[in-house]
Amino acid sequence: MLRRISAAALALVLSVVQTGAVNVGIYTLVSTGVTTALSAQSYTPTLNLDGATAVSLEANFQYGSGGTSLALWAQTSCDGGTTWRDVARFDFTTSTLVQYANLSGLTAKAVTTYATLASAGVNDGLICNQLRAVITSVGIYANTTVSLRASVR
Repeated sequence: MLRRISAAALALVLSVVQTGAVNVGIYTLVSTGVTTALSAQSYTPTLNLDGATAVSLEANFQYGSGGTSLALWAQTSCDGGTTWRDVARFDFTTSTLVQYANLSGLTAKAVTTYATLASAGVNDGLICNQLRAVITSVGIYANTTVSLRASVR
């Protein structure tokens, strides 16, 4: 009996690995000090999120001094990283601030045209198998950090 259960458990694990089921967990998309002006600086993507149905994002901006503005995007890719789409944008200026967004891939939506996020907001309903962070900043910050974490479910 135990062998049958073990064989069934092994078969389940192998099927999950082969189908690329979602890697549920908390991922740091970026955590960095900001010391120079950045122009669409992208960071290493988190891969293998096949099957993700929801993502909670937490953007944490710890202001030191200097600088003018910072925009932080969470982006997703459905084509292996060739094309990236904005799913959330967080805007910061000269004060410490924590912002969050919750994205759902199960939200019933009408067909819509994709639009890049020019200001803070979300493109809900679009969750693919890769996530990454992108930062653009104006001015020179000192003793300032920014992070973006994703809780994938």
